[in-house]
Amino acid sequence: MDVNLTANVSAFEKLVDYVASGIGSVAGPMLAPWKARRLVQAKKIAASGDAEIQQIQAEGHARALSIITAAQRSARQQLDAVDVSIASDIQISNMIEQNVRFQEEKRQRNILSIVEQAIDHLGDTEVNDHEPDHDWTARFFGGGQDISSEEMQILWGKILAGEVERPGSTSIRTLDILRNLDKETASLFNIFCSLCIWLKIGDDVLDVRVPSLGRNAGENSLRKYGLPFDVLNILNEYGLIISDYNSWYDYKICLGIATDSPHPRRIVRIPFHHQSSQWFLLSRAENPAEIKINGVTLTRAGRELAEVVSIDRNHEYTQDLGIYFQSLNLEMIETERGGTPS
Repeated sequence: MDVNLTANVSAFEKLVDYVASGIGSVAGPMLAPWKARRLVQAKKIAASGDAEIQQIQAEGHARALSIITAAQRSARQQLDAVDVSIASDIQISNMIEQNVRFQEEKRQRNILSIVEQAIDHLGDTEVNDHEPDHDWTARFFGGGQDISSEEMQILWGKILAGEVERPGSTSIRTLDILRNLDKETASLFNIFCSLCIWLKIGDDVLDVRVPSLGRNAGENSLRKYGLPFDVLNILNEYGLIISDYNSWYDYKICLGIATDSPHPRRIVRIPFHHQSSQWFLLSRAENPAEIKINGVTLTRAGRELAEVVSIDRNHEYTQDLGIYFQSLNLEMIETERGGTPS
């Protein structure tokens, strides 16, 4: 009998290992105040409800803003006080040193914000005990230290949490793409991911794409949904989608496959995922030999990042997707996880 000897540990403690691997022994002192605050906050929640904890969080944000404001005010005061014509080498050296210190403190705040996002995402879960990939953590924290945008910090935090839960879920190559991803491109990628359909069996992804609804996305067929040709080119340049905007995949598996069991013979349908729901396909005519779904598909890096992107509702596209399937004598049936269409 096989025995699973893999131990489970607190996700928070494993996250500490990741942070320590990425930035060294400073990880403990950096996260200790946060852990202490969490304990205090938990007790206050039990005693006073959510209102007081929200006040604590607001005060924390206010303190962070006050630190930045004070540093900026100090910098302006120093600049006003310096007469460039008589500034000595010592004064210039001091200014450079203070600037470096400010930048390092800012980087530490960025890392801490990303780590806090990861902690919030992990919650009180447990994960398999494992050794962090030190090359991965070095690349992650090396890039994350310069991420100041709150929206991007949320994305980085989800990536870190995902790696703690499922080591190897995000490749180092994907981290390089993420490091160069600006907020505007991330917003365009969010639009793309929100339109995607996913074909998965368990954790194995067979296909993920934005169907072009019977037309060619390279000819602006997705413009009305926020994905004109120039946007697709931007996503392609960042390595998030493949360059063939009219590739296809056979989705006949969504109609059902027959099992080998003859008593009785069963039909197993594999749903596709779209807009945070699962959908089956039903044929309203004779089952076709194949169901070619053309569209724009993600690269490996795009797939890895799409796993953590928040999905925005787009009812217009979902409705048009259903109309497209109707033109193929197929019907989209939304179903609960594990359900079967009627």
